[in-house]
Amino acid sequence: MMQLVQALVERLAQLPEPVQQHLAQHFLKEVEEAETQMAQQPRKRIAGLRKGTIVIAEDFDEPLPEAFWLGEAWGYCSSVR
Repeated sequence: MMQLVQALVERLAQLPEPVQQHLAQHFLKEVEEAETQMAQQPRKRIAGLRKGTIVIAEDFDEPLPEAFWLGEAWGYCSSVR
């Protein structure tokens, strides 16, 4: 990639200053448009990327104890601290 950039810079340097300015402005405008277009495109999700990150306990559907609802059981859930 650096070779391509270097070749572009060398070629641009051979042109007259007004042409350099015009091409640089046009190039930057194109880059901005491409960045805007890429930012507007939704990213594709990758299935299974975080597989195993979340583990649901066997008793997930069981009712919570009364102490939980009264705010007395903060140690009941390890993620609430």
